[in-house]
Amino acid sequence: MDSKRKKPVLHEKNGDCCACTVCSVSCPKGAITFKRNTEGFSYPEIDMNKCIGCLRCETVCAFKKDKDSKWDDNNVTVYAAKSKERSVIENSSSGGVFTVLSDYFIENGDAVGSCIYDASKKQVRFEIYETKRERDRARGSKYIQAEIGNAYSEVIKWLKENVNKKMLVVGTGCQIAGLNELLYKEKVRNQVILVDLICHGVPSPGLWEKYVEYMALKEVALRVEKKVEKQNGIHIEEISFKDKRDGWKNPYVYAKSKGKEVSIKPFADWFYCNYSVRESCYECPYTRVNRRSDITIGDYWGIENILPKFYDPMGVSLVLVQSKAGKKLIQSVASELNYVETDTEKCLQPRLISPAEKPPKREKFWTDLEKKGLAYCIKNYKEESNNSVFGKAKRKIKNMLAKKKGDK
Repeated sequence: MDSKRKKPVLHEKNGDCCACTVCSVSCPKGAITFKRNTEGFSYPEIDMNKCIGCLRCETVCAFKKDKDSKWDDNNVTVYAAKSKERSVIENSSSGGVFTVLSDYFIENGDAVGSCIYDASKKQVRFEIYETKRERDRARGSKYIQAEIGNAYSEVIKWLKENVNKKMLVVGTGCQIAGLNELLYKEKVRNQVILVDLICHGVPSPGLWEKYVEYMALKEVALRVEKKVEKQNGIHIEEISFKDKRDGWKNPYVYAKSKGKEVSIKPFADWFYCNYSVRESCYECPYTRVNRRSDITIGDYWGIENILPKFYDPMGVSLVLVQSKAGKKLIQSVASELNYVETDTEKCLQPRLISPAEKPPKREKFWTDLEKKGLAYCIKNYKEESNNSVFGKAKRKIKNMLAKKKGDK
């Protein structure tokens, strides 16, 4: 190693890195790999035998740049929207806007990149696809951080091999901001429409894998106790963190194993209470109206108070149009949507104002998980409707709406 070569500083603390992987993709020598820490989150490691000290990895880190800079406010157009197809709304997390947008790209022979649950690996993975059948696997919320791997390299490769085609890419604010930086560097940004999500935070993928293994072992132990001959454990085929059987406001969480539903509420509780989310989520610079995307989508919480006639008990999407390209896309799919324009004051949600709060017991949760195990945490770390982050979010929205009403 050359003693004069400067070692890149990718993160001085865990809160500095969101694992978008763009630093790794940008490295000309392949010196950066991502490895999991004890919490099951991936962080970059640099092989200094390969590193040439070009510091390109530092220059493409959108997350750190956006944390340290002030943004100029852009003109954002705000819509409440929902698909005209009832089945689309019923099978989506909110109003079905993702399905409408992705349909447009697929029907035009273009591609979509987003996260899909891979049951064989027990992971949420970023994939590129060109059919509605594959897209349907991507619908619904997945409260597990995605494994990006070499997916962004595949995005760049696809775009350069298909210069006359376009791609819709959907992800969290930090993923999209990182990819946005990379697309500009590679001079292919004009081929892509970037859509980011109003994100509460991303739970540990390593923790999810441990949770699934725990459930499988528990099932085997139960079968042994009951003297059941076949002692195969649970194999999760499907997950849903926002099933709307009880309506949009009361999401039901479950996993499917061999066609039967299995509760995953403890894992969801840890997410809602912020115990299991990545440390960068507590410092997220994308919890704001203005983003690095073309379009931002999420749940339009509080719509029943703002536009009661537009409210749908099965869900309404909030759509923030950030760019001219985003506006053009919305106009292209307008015939497939019921929508009404609102404004930024009416649409505010907690995660459009500030990052998730770091709970005082976060460190204790991870210590207890390591020393006392999953069974202990399942029993002792539960969501309480009045004190959880999810409950606080509902109250914040209610208070914001009441305050605005009083100001008029």
